[in-house]
Amino acid sequence: MYFLAKFLKNLLMHLPIGVSLILGKMIGFFLYCSPRKRHQAFRNIKLVFPQKNKKATQSILRRSFINLGLSIIESFIVSRIFKYVELKGKEKIQDEGQILVGIHEGSWEVSNCFLAQHFNYVILARQQKDKGLDRLLNETRRKANLEVCLSLKELLKFVKKNYFLGLVIDHGAEENAPFIPFFSHPVPTPTGAAHLAKKFKKNIYPCFVYRKRNFSHCIEIGDPISAQHKDEREILAELHSFYEKMLREHPDEYIWSFKRFKRKNDLEVVILSDRKPGHLKQSRALLSFLREQDLEINEQIIEIDYKNKLTRLFSEICALTSGKRCCLGCGACLKFLVKKDTLRQLSLIYADLVISTGSISAPINKILSSYLGAKSVVILKPNLPLRKFDLAILPEHDAIAADNVVQVKGALSYPVDTVSKAEECKDFFDLSGERKISVFIGASLNNKDQFLSNLMLFIKNLKDFSSRNNYRLLVSTSRRTDEDIEGIIERELKNFENCEAIVYANRQNYDFVFEGFIGLSSMVFVTSESISMMSEIISLQKPCISVVLEGLPNKHARFLESLEKEVIILNNPYNLEEIKLKESFLFEENRRVIKEAIKRVL
Repeated sequence: MYFLAKFLKNLLMHLPIGVSLILGKMIGFFLYCSPRKRHQAFRNIKLVFPQKNKKATQSILRRSFINLGLSIIESFIVSRIFKYVELKGKEKIQDEGQILVGIHEGSWEVSNCFLAQHFNYVILARQQKDKGLDRLLNETRRKANLEVCLSLKELLKFVKKNYFLGLVIDHGAEENAPFIPFFSHPVPTPTGAAHLAKKFKKNIYPCFVYRKRNFSHCIEIGDPISAQHKDEREILAELHSFYEKMLREHPDEYIWSFKRFKRKNDLEVVILSDRKPGHLKQSRALLSFLREQDLEINEQIIEIDYKNKLTRLFSEICALTSGKRCCLGCGACLKFLVKKDTLRQLSLIYADLVISTGSISAPINKILSSYLGAKSVVILKPNLPLRKFDLAILPEHDAIAADNVVQVKGALSYPVDTVSKAEECKDFFDLSGERKISVFIGASLNNKDQFLSNLMLFIKNLKDFSSRNNYRLLVSTSRRTDEDIEGIIERELKNFENCEAIVYANRQNYDFVFEGFIGLSSMVFVTSESISMMSEIISLQKPCISVVLEGLPNKHARFLESLEKEVIILNNPYNLEEIKLKESFLFEENRRVIKEAIKRVL
């Protein structure tokens, strides 16, 4: 490899400079055509500049690869480029032997070799994988009076000789390196420059090189950063601030395919909502499990509005044809599927993880995650094949098994702080301190007459049980509850002396009622069609009694069967005195399987 690289260098040194320019752009275009490199670069640009639209992001992406190709060619003809380089800020350096810091931006070989023409200069470098290429690079560097060290021990010898030290802060972070925000994302950052500056009482000068046009460059030296009376984190934060400013001005100079953010310890999560409160609750529950992973979570919720019913159906087809990377940098189909406001929000985000619940938002989850190169999680069974997603969280009663499927008992839920909501309820309804029972009544699924008849019998027995045992009642309907059911509740319970509060969700609802009623109660009754409610009650570790008011469809029957150890099932004739309360460990089991699945995905 050495002799081939040497031949190429000699050839380029004698060819017209314009030929080298064309070759560099061709190399850049070839690198751009590599899906893997383009994938990584695209994600990093979207992470750093989420507010940029698709056109602007793609422009940065293309130019950065072209600049990278030119930089590769320039590393062979360094001496021919010197006359096109401008050095700004040299006057800021007053003393010898200071520390010059950079990142992987611009034409790195040109800038280092050019600085060696002005200072006694040594850099800390990593040996190239190819020994022949490494040998040629070091020959070129030393010919330009640039010294090269492969370890800090070697570098210290040059400190004593009062050399300027050249270090980078975006590569080679040690295992215990501090996480310093870079474009608001905490990333591990090497401390070598800050440590040496403090130890040897030197100033740090941040340097940035950018391409003005073709082979013409400008090296800009920033204001000195004094290491005295500052800890290493402060110094590194100041350096990051400088580079953030420069990259906003010259975003196409950075090597975005470089895995700068691979070890960041925050997670950008986008939740796609179909406006169903129960679905959003399940998505938020998964978010709560994620927060247990010692990660900083940045969340964004986007409501999905399709243009019409036809585009909703067409979204399934688009999602079916979306592969892991075939939509990268595209996402063009989104503008045909969703309304303008939804499209605007989707085009101005970055995500490490996209979460959706239910079949309505699942197609957009797949399309968006493919576009962004993000992981995708779907909760509840979508209309799409499950293999299209990185993780599918399904209730156990669906009886679906696959490598990327996690089965949970009931609906996914996560306990919230019921204490504050219970206090809100107590104050709002002026509740007594007596023992309480909560009752949540939904709606009929298939036999309304049977539901109404059984409901009247259940309420009669509930009133008797309440009176005999001195329980106060807290009653709530759901948005699905119709007027006939509400009429029965009003007739039977409105003037019942032990009923302290009734909430009709269709008339006026309060966000503190569900958790507040449960938090105040010794036991909770819920009609058997309310799968998600039962799951949430169990997660709050309250005794849950499922009241069966009609024959249940297979899905609901399987659900109750899967929770027979966690839920008390109450059938006609609704003998409440025979109820034996159970202790539930469902939440802890669900937590275990979800956390294991999250580790696999992340």
